[in-house]
Amino acid sequence: MKPLLTLSSSFSTLLARRVRQSLCACALAAGLTAASAISPVRVTGPTSADANGARPGAGAQQARPRGVPDLELPGPTGESRDGAKEKPQEEGKPEGVSEGSTGIPATALDAYKKAERTLSGARPSCHLPWQLVAGIGRVESVHASGYGLRTDGSTADPIRGPRLDGKQFALIRDTDHGRWDGDAEFDRAIGPLQFIPSTWATWGADGNGDGVTDPNNLYDAALATGHYLCAGGRDLNRPADLDKAVLSYNNSRAYVNTVREWMRTYQGKVTTTPDDAPVAPHHPDPREDRTPSTGHPPRPARHQPAAHTAAERARTPGATATRRPTKPVTPSKPTGKPAEKPATEPDPAPDRPAGGTDHRSVTRLVRIGDADLGHRTDGERFARRPQVRAIDAHGHTVPHAKVTYRITGTAAAYFPGRTTTVALTTDRRGIATAPTIQAGDRPGHVTVTASTPGKPGPRSTTFTATVRQAPAPVPDRLELLTTEPLHALTDSRFPEPLRIRATDHGTPTPGVRLTATVLHRTEDADERTEQPPQASTYGPYFKDEHGEHDEHGDPVRTRTRLLDATDTAGRLTLPQLFTDNRPGTYTLRLTTPQGATLDIPLTVDATAARS
Repeated sequence: MKPLLTLSSSFSTLLARRVRQSLCACALAAGLTAASAISPVRVTGPTSADANGARPGAGAQQARPRGVPDLELPGPTGESRDGAKEKPQEEGKPEGVSEGSTGIPATALDAYKKAERTLSGARPSCHLPWQLVAGIGRVESVHASGYGLRTDGSTADPIRGPRLDGKQFALIRDTDHGRWDGDAEFDRAIGPLQFIPSTWATWGADGNGDGVTDPNNLYDAALATGHYLCAGGRDLNRPADLDKAVLSYNNSRAYVNTVREWMRTYQGKVTTTPDDAPVAPHHPDPREDRTPSTGHPPRPARHQPAAHTAAERARTPGATATRRPTKPVTPSKPTGKPAEKPATEPDPAPDRPAGGTDHRSVTRLVRIGDADLGHRTDGERFARRPQVRAIDAHGHTVPHAKVTYRITGTAAAYFPGRTTTVALTTDRRGIATAPTIQAGDRPGHVTVTASTPGKPGPRSTTFTATVRQAPAPVPDRLELLTTEPLHALTDSRFPEPLRIRATDHGTPTPGVRLTATVLHRTEDADERTEQPPQASTYGPYFKDEHGEHDEHGDPVRTRTRLLDATDTAGRLTLPQLFTDNRPGTYTLRLTTPQGATLDIPLTVDATAARS
C-alpha cells in the first residue's frame, strides 16, 4: 500500500500547484483589464450625437446624391480593373481577384486599420471591420490615390465633389461658410471619404491624434466614417444593420453592392502599394474629369508596373527575357559605339486587353444623373451634358465601347457644328459624355438617345430637354433720331419721316412693335386750365395702304397694325405724317406693349402765316 499512498500524495501536490497557477493567471488578467479601463487613452468621436440616439438613415444629408462614385467592381483573376492581363496568381494566395483589385496605399491601409482598432474599444458592440471603411474609401476616391497622399494622412491636392446646387446632384446650400470646400454659396463633398460639411460638423473625428479634425485627412475621415456607420447602436455583424449603415452613407443600391463587394475582396486579400505610385485620380466631380472620350491617348492604368526592355530585364537578377525583337534598332546617326541590343516589342496599352479590342459585350447603358437636362431658349447652351456608363453582363464597366448620341424631337437643338448625331467611345471607366447641346430657334421637346451595339440587339437610354420660346424683348427707352425741327404747314406734310430707336439699358432691342397716336390738348373754357392730351380727331394723320382714310372714312391718327417692328439695331422709321387745315400744336405719342412711352411735339402752322 505504501507505493499507492506515495502516488496519491504526489498527485495532490501537482493538482494544488496547477490550481495556484490558474488563480494567478486570472488575477493578472483582471488587473490588466482594470488598468486598461482607467488608462488615459483618448477615443475621439461624436459622443454627444450618439448619446442622443442619432442613427443616420437613407434620408440623411450624407446619403443624398453628392457626386460620382467609382462603382467599378473588383476584376476577376488574371485581369486588372482596366482589362489588362496580369501576372499569374502567386502560390498560396487566395484566388478570385486580381493583384490590381486588392492594392491599397500603405497610409490608407494603416488609417482603415487604426479606425477599426479605435472603434473596437470605443464601440465594441458595433464590430466595425476595417474592410468596410476601405470599401467606402475605394468607391469614393480610390483611397485618395493620385492626389499626393502623405504619410500623415493629408493629400497634396484637395478632393472635392461637385457644387450641390440642385442642377445635377442634391441641393445643399452652404453650411461651413466655405471653410472646407471653398464655396460660400453651396456645399461640396470633401476629402477622401467625401463628407458633406454639415455631416462632418457632427461626426468629425481626430484619427491621427494631432488635435485637429480635418475631413481632408484620411486618418480623421476614416475614424469619422466608423463613428457614422456605428451610430445608433448598429451591429455591423448583422447584414441588415450593415446594409442600412451603407445606405445612410449613400442611398443607392448600386453603391451598397459595390462597397460590399470591395469589402469581401479586402477580407480575402490585400496588397500594399506605395503612397506615391503614379495613378490617374478618380474625380467625384464630373466637371474635373478631363479624360477625353475619343481622339486622344487614354490615361495610364492605376498601379501599372513600368515596362522593361529586354536589356533591362537581362541586368535584373532572376529576370528572363520573354520576347525576341522582331526588328533591330538602328541609331539615326553613327555614334562610334556598338549598338545596344534591340528593345522588345512594346506591351499592349495598359488599359486595353491584348489585341487592342475589348471583347466584352455591352448589355446595358446606365444613365448618370437625372434624365431631365432642363430647359433653355434659342442660342443658350444646356448646363449639363448627357453621360452614360456601359455595363456588361457581369456588372463590369466596358471601356472603349462605341456609343452614339442622337437628338430628336419637336424642338431645334444641336451638338457643336449644328449636327444632331455624334459617335463617341467610352473612356477607361466605361463612361461616354456627350458634347454640349445648344438650343435652337424652334421651341418644343427634345429627346437625346444614347445607344450602343450589343447582343442580341442595341442598348439605349434616353434623356429629355425642353427648348422654350425666347421672351419678347422689353425696351425701357424710346428715343427720337430725327434731328430736323418737326414743323409743317397746313394741308401739307412733315418734311422728313420720323426715325425711332428702342433700347434696353442701352442695348438695341429688335422685334419691338409700337403704337403711334396723334394727341391734342384742350383748355377748359370756364377755368382756362389745360386738360390732359386726348386722341385727336383732327390735325396730323397717317395714310394707310388704301389712302388717307380708315374703314370709317376718317383720317388715320392711331396706327399699330401697319407699323413694322424694330430691326436688329432696334430702329424703326415711321410712315409719312400729313397735315389737314387745322393749325396748332400736337403730340405724337409712341408706346410699347410693355409700357415704354415717347412723346414727340408736332407744330402745324397756317399757310397764310408762313407766306
